[in-house]
Amino acid sequence: MVNYEEAIKKPFTDLGKLFLGIILSIVPVVNWFAQGYIIENSGLGKNKPSKKLTEWKDLPDLFIKGFLSYVIIFIYMIPAIIVFTIAIGYAASSLIAVFSGVLPEGFMTSLMAGQVTNEQVRQFLSQHWMLALPTLITVAPLILLGLVLLLVAIYFSPVAILNYLKNKKFCKAFDFNFVISKALTVNYFIVWIIAGIIAMILKAILFFIPWVGFAIAYFISGIIAYSLFGQVFREK
Repeated sequence: MVNYEEAIKKPFTDLGKLFLGIILSIVPVVNWFAQGYIIENSGLGKNKPSKKLTEWKDLPDLFIKGFLSYVIIFIYMIPAIIVFTIAIGYAASSLIAVFSGVLPEGFMTSLMAGQVTNEQVRQFLSQHWMLALPTLITVAPLILLGLVLLLVAIYFSPVAILNYLKNKKFCKAFDFNFVISKALTVNYFIVWIIAGIIAMILKAILFFIPWVGFAIAYFISGIIAYSLFGQVFREK
C-alpha cells in the first residue's frame, strides 16, 4: 500500500537538509548532488526506507548517482530526440524551399542584417501562411510520434533509475523486461500521475520567483516523487 501522506511530509522532516537541497538545486551541474540525494531518498540506495530525509553524506557518490540518472533519462529520450530532429530538419528545409519563391528581393539579406522589423515578418507570414500548410500537415505525425516517445521516456525512466540504484549497475537501467513489468502496473501509473500533478502545482505556485522558485519545486517534488516510486518499486 502506497503511503502518500508519508511521502508528502518527507521533504519537511528536516528543514536544514531541505534548505541545502534547494541551494544545490539552483546551479546546473551542482544540482547533480541534489539529484543524487533525491533518488537516494527512494530508500533503494545505501539507505533503508525512512519517513525522514536521509543524511547528506558521501557527496561524491551522490554526484555520480545524480549524473548517471540524467544520463539514463537522456538515453531513454534519444528516440524522441531523433524524431524531433528529423521533423524540424524536414520542416525547415521544406519551408525554406516554399517561401524562397515568394520572398521579396533582398528580404533574407535584410533579415540576417537585422534590418527587417517583427511587424514586416508578421505581415509576410500573414499573407503567405497557406503555403506552409502542406509542410505542417506532413510533419504533424512526426511531431506527434516524438511527443509520444518523449512521454514514454518520462514514464519509464524513474523505474530505470531505481533499478540502477538498487543493483548499483548502470546496465540495469536498460533491463527493459524488468522496467516495463514494474512500470505497467496500476499503482505505478497512479503514483506517476500524482507525482506529476504535485510537480506542476509547485512550479505554478513558485514560478514567479526567478531560479529559486524552480529549485524549490524541483527538489521538493523530486523527494516526494522518488519516495513514492521507491514504495511502488519494492512491491512484489
